[in-house]
Amino acid sequence: MTKLKKGARALVATAMAAFLAIALAACVSQAAPEEPEAVSAVSGASAEGDEWDGSAAGSGWSVELKGIRTDTLWQSHYDDAKKHASHYVALKADRRGVVSEYKGMPLWLVIAMIDGKDAKHRYLFDRELWEQGYDVTLVAKDGYSATFNTKELAWDALIVADEEDGKPIAPMTVGASPRNLWVRDLARVETSLAPSALAQAAANFRLELDINGAEASFSLAELEKLPFYIEARGAYTTSAGTRYEGVYGGVKLLDLLKSYAELGPTDSVTFIAMDGYEMSYSGKTVLDKADGDWLLGFKLDGEYMEKDPGYIRTIKVGKGVPNIEGHSSVRMVKKIRVKQKDYVDFNLKVTGKMNWDLDRSTIQSCVSCHTKTVTFERKGVTASYTGFPLWFLMGYVDDPQHAPHRQDKSILPYDDKAALSGYQITLKATDGFSVVADSQSVHRNNDLIIAMYKDGERLPDDEAPLILVWDKDAKRLPEGIKNIKQLVSVEAKF
Repeated sequence: MTKLKKGARALVATAMAAFLAIALAACVSQAAPEEPEAVSAVSGASAEGDEWDGSAAGSGWSVELKGIRTDTLWQSHYDDAKKHASHYVALKADRRGVVSEYKGMPLWLVIAMIDGKDAKHRYLFDRELWEQGYDVTLVAKDGYSATFNTKELAWDALIVADEEDGKPIAPMTVGASPRNLWVRDLARVETSLAPSALAQAAANFRLELDINGAEASFSLAELEKLPFYIEARGAYTTSAGTRYEGVYGGVKLLDLLKSYAELGPTDSVTFIAMDGYEMSYSGKTVLDKADGDWLLGFKLDGEYMEKDPGYIRTIKVGKGVPNIEGHSSVRMVKKIRVKQKDYVDFNLKVTGKMNWDLDRSTIQSCVSCHTKTVTFERKGVTASYTGFPLWFLMGYVDDPQHAPHRQDKSILPYDDKAALSGYQITLKATDGFSVVADSQSVHRNNDLIIAMYKDGERLPDDEAPLILVWDKDAKRLPEGIKNIKQLVSVEAKF
């Protein structure tokens, strides 16, 4: 059993060695842009060993910063910045014959706080990223905003000033730029580097693994760095017949599991969703790569998926665009549990006005969606059984045309009138033993269930694959009802 090694992405940035002299002009206002007027730089040297505690909480006015990470620029940070030549600079601007001197912090130093994941000084300013281009929006306290793309403006063009002609002012941006970027009373600096709301939400998610007792967890970022991350096209079709197709990004399920243990055809791979839904694949299913690879997908067409249908959903992808049934494409996957030699496949034959062979995944999906747990007592021994009410199954056979989830939502999935009018329900075991129940006593009776689990585990061999049980305190039961083990068929006679 081999545990995966989690890689770490190095943060690469260009350390700044000098703050260049700035030639600036423009009015200090939020009016329409004008041609810049001549200005001269007063200072702007660099100190190699300069440090300032920009990450610490401060006091005074503040400017919110939003980029790859979020931070806050405080007025008190300027007291630290003034100790270092490259962190606090001055410039003179001649506007319509009036020369004003501004002092403040270079904007690049402010951007350095949010253009990477480094959360403590020394912040690394990524000049290469600036020159590649991203949007920066300067927002004033009164709501005025101005946006520029960094590719179109020199990295050292602007400063965030806190002094004008020797007098303290609210923070403002000034520099060699169109004058609409000279924003007084600056309140926020936002960049398009900020992760989307989806990415932010997904960043806090972790996938849990329990592989034959070996436990691990991964963030989506960690999964994306694994060598078996791929992007490929896949599709699924809902029970109502709607097909969804897209390019999914995620990790190959089989490769992830094999990083911990070899998977056998009779092993069970169970996916547990954030809402409690469960679905199991056999090892044989996961090992089958004839038409593509099973994927733990968390990106759809290049974007992280929302919590529902993400953050992770199972999908099969490949060159031929494999298409799977909707209930086999598990959404909101939170945990994967693998147990060796634990998978038992089966079908339940259901007949009436329509006939069905319901496979294991359909039954398990019904258990997950309509979960009912009862305490069943037999010969003085009690146990907890989990499944779904028997009456739900009647929706598959009480109508000659429509079955649950396979029609327009306006069509009722269960015929109350037929149940109350009365029909006979026969349940049969593998050995031929059977019992009969009337639809009127089964009708919307949530205490009479078809169970798939006993005390939280799959049924023992002498009861599997399914069992008919009821709650020991049930107020209404069919006359003469008996416990049916190893249930294989249910027939409705109208």
